[in-house]
Amino acid sequence: MTLRRRTFLSMSAAGATGVGLSLLGAGQAPAAAGPLGTAPTTPFAVGVRRYNWTRGGRPCTTYVYYPATGTAGGSPVTDAPVASGVFPVYNFTHGYGSSPQNSLFIIRALASAGFVVPAPHFNHNFTDVNNGNTSKDVSQILTNTLALNASGPLAGHLNTGNGVGVSGHSLGGMVTHGLLTSWPDSRIVSANPQSCVDMGNPAASVSAKVLFVHGDRDSTTSYSSARQAYSEMTWPKAFLTFVGGSHTSFWSDQRFPRTVVDWARWTMYGDTAARDRLPADASGSNTRWEAQLGDSSGGPGLYTLLAQHSGKAAEINGASTAAGALFVQRTTSSRPNQQFEFVDAGNGHVRVMALHSGLFLQPTGSATGADVVQQADTGATSQQWRVVDHGGGVISLVNRESGLAMDVWEYSTADGARIAQYTYSGNPNQRFTRRRV
Repeated sequence: MTLRRRTFLSMSAAGATGVGLSLLGAGQAPAAAGPLGTAPTTPFAVGVRRYNWTRGGRPCTTYVYYPATGTAGGSPVTDAPVASGVFPVYNFTHGYGSSPQNSLFIIRALASAGFVVPAPHFNHNFTDVNNGNTSKDVSQILTNTLALNASGPLAGHLNTGNGVGVSGHSLGGMVTHGLLTSWPDSRIVSANPQSCVDMGNPAASVSAKVLFVHGDRDSTTSYSSARQAYSEMTWPKAFLTFVGGSHTSFWSDQRFPRTVVDWARWTMYGDTAARDRLPADASGSNTRWEAQLGDSSGGPGLYTLLAQHSGKAAEINGASTAAGALFVQRTTSSRPNQQFEFVDAGNGHVRVMALHSGLFLQPTGSATGADVVQQADTGATSQQWRVVDHGGGVISLVNRESGLAMDVWEYSTADGARIAQYTYSGNPNQRFTRRRV
């Protein structure tokens, strides 16, 4: 299905598999429970309770999944006692014709990791998704979930002061994006639209960290529309593409729940270890990870690149201005052959130009172990690099043509050690601290 820019999803029930909502930008939560502590270190069993909520005359039946007492693993236990702790709220909205029970592959992963997950069961109406009614339902469900902190079996176990997270697949992904755009809910601080389409311009009232997940061969919801939505979001943001993936093919891929849980733990608990795991947990065959996570936008300007494992600076060997000169590491200096300009190449990639020579970094071939050198500007994809942002100014660089990452060979800490390309791992010898000159 092809969708025009800003055209909401309109299709027959037979042609859809998602659910989308937008929001009622209203209801404030009850009094805050205060900042969260460290993220849980071990998984929980999962409990579930059903609530027959309504908004006006609209049914909003919701299954609330939560960390429970007992042994982790297995199916959610109805009305199980809640585990000790105070947990953030992270909504999940299912797709067209589906249900929370059919979405346990992601709901259970979130609840087991320490989240209260309200999951409404909707009989979706496409008009209501596109005009914002369903989103208003979700916003009401968030308000009702937060209110469970005041009384009942979950009382005292919900964090109501750190904001909420929202996620969903297909129409649910549209709902999630709609909550950030056309029907904003200012309580949202973390979001994960899956297989969504663009539902509008980002709302100034929402400040959320947003992770998109999509297959680039999705014939139901347009990948290009989701890319448009991603391009408009301010960072921190990320996009996990399943290359060759369809509308639902990634459901059985464990990189999907791992990455979503990492995102939720970082954005809701402040778990920086989970943030640092993101590139590795999202990587592998047939995936592409893009992220802008740090406290610097990495915009135009000159930078040095310091190898994280050695503390040494990347440079063009011998300050050579010749094409083919090697890219190596050496003790930091202020010389221009250790200074590089990042030039936007479009489509989420950059070219890296050596200041002293005006030449661009590229590998000598597409094979593992190929040296990175400087060459004259050709516009080739081998001169384009995807920036993987690990936060705190630390990045990895993955070549567009080969899919391999810049790598200080064999973890060497020696001056003159060559920088080549190798299978992306996110290890310290593939991480560089990017510092503005």
